[in-house]
Amino acid sequence: MKVRRETAGVLLISEGLGMIMGALALSEGNNYPGLGAFMGGLIMALPFLLERMGLIRLPIFVQIWALLAIGLHTFGLVWKLYDTTWWWDEMTHAVSSSLVGMLAAIGLYLFDMHSIKIKVPRWAYPIMIMVFSIFIGVIWEMGEFTGDVLTSTRMQYSLSDTLNDCYVDMLGGLITSALWILWFWRDPTDELGTTALEPLIGRFKSWF
Repeated sequence: MKVRRETAGVLLISEGLGMIMGALALSEGNNYPGLGAFMGGLIMALPFLLERMGLIRLPIFVQIWALLAIGLHTFGLVWKLYDTTWWWDEMTHAVSSSLVGMLAAIGLYLFDMHSIKIKVPRWAYPIMIMVFSIFIGVIWEMGEFTGDVLTSTRMQYSLSDTLNDCYVDMLGGLITSALWILWFWRDPTDELGTTALEPLIGRFKSWF
């Protein structure tokens, strides 16, 4: 299926930035930031691939949101801003958790629109966005702890740092919940309603 120019543009920007930052980090012997940059590039290829396969046409603003979240994290790793700038970690967690909440909301919205058996009441969206943002935030902190224990990456600085990240993840979910109530669920530009493409809609109807 033909891919929108905007999606291809986001892909080119993200892959270019990821390769530059990854190569820079690896050239300085910083393997973890370098591999993180290349992993970010792989993640950012997913919207392009899903659209190319004719399954999901992810809204452009969500793709840019994802580019910002992954870009901020990678930039902070490569230039060690997590160690030198106290608010960098809070900012990246807020952006990332709000993005996770938005992806959860889109998933719920698609089930609500295209599933025959599953319907999601409007009042449940903010609650489920919050719960999913917090859940993914906790999983992320568990991953950081596991990495610190197994490979000494020192991603978690202290117990207070971990709890602070969880609070910021909650804030990110709250922000997306508010945006969803005030704007997104009305879908004024029909970007969310056209996210699922025909092959995926057919699977929704047959599976759910």
